Amino acid sequence: MAFMNFDTQILPGRVLAALFVLLEASPALAGPLPLWELETSGNRVLVMGSVHFLRASDYPLPDGLMDAYEQADALVMEIDMDDLDPMATLTTMATMGTDRSGRTLKDMIGAPAYNDASAKANELGVPLDLFSQFKPWFAALSITQMRMMQLGFDPSWGIETRLTQKAATDGKAIHGLETLEEQLGFMDNLDSSSQRTFLLQSLDDAASVQDEIEVIVSSWREGNTKNMETLLIAGIATAPALYDAILVQRNRSWVEPIRDLTRQSDNYLIIVGAMHLVGNNSVLEMLEDAGIKSRQLSN
Repeated sequence: MAFMNFDTQILPGRVLAALFVLLEASPALAGPLPLWELETSGNRVLVMGSVHFLRASDYPLPDGLMDAYEQADALVMEIDMDDLDPMATLTTMATMGTDRSGRTLKDMIGAPAYNDASAKANELGVPLDLFSQFKPWFAALSITQMRMMQLGFDPSWGIETRLTQKAATDGKAIHGLETLEEQLGFMDNLDSSSQRTFLLQSLDDAASVQDEIEVIVSSWREGNTKNMETLLIAGIATAPALYDAILVQRNRSWVEPIRDLTRQSDNYLIIVGAMHLVGNNSVLEMLEDAGIKSRQLSN
């Protein structure tokens, strides 16, 4: 079941684009970073917009991001990456991704949508029959991963994975804002219509992402929040239930634990998907509403 070996922090924005904002290596230039500093009571708390799928050639990361890592006493990610057991993770994903009543993917999205999805998947070289026993959201995530790997990107080179490995070497603790079950639950609890939309939009984005990567890359590297908002949020915002479940609700649930970090003595680096840090419902905006201001940092 190789298709299940995807990054557990996969969550859609403009589905494929927002899930895997890609980074291309280039010389570090002075200018904004996808990095923010929070107002605190004495410690230092930085928030980094992450990318989940990268290539070996995309390293080293910009100096400003690595400086943020070095200054942190501990890391905080969407989930606690260093405590994940690989076999337990696969079991959880497979259990949550399978319909308990025995319905197939075709049963869950209907024959017309299934035929449409199957045709789109075939064009990508990904037979939809591989996911016949799984829920639409699980199929969407799996296809997204497979497409990214077709293009040469791998979760093992993602920022969270690499910094988790570095933190283990350096003896830095990692904490999570949510559990794996909670993260997957936001998608698993979507209604059937939203799951169908998620799958079909994922397939559309998978087909077009190769042409969009460079624009996404440059906007991310330049810390261009306006462009990132357009690229990462515009598509999902047209599906209100999906947008609310996997972006707004999650951002809201993170506000209190992040606010607590600003009252500690240790310094923290928070690492979350870049889509969570831009737009009107960003976690940064919600933190400001809660009294925690932020400022974007530059190289």
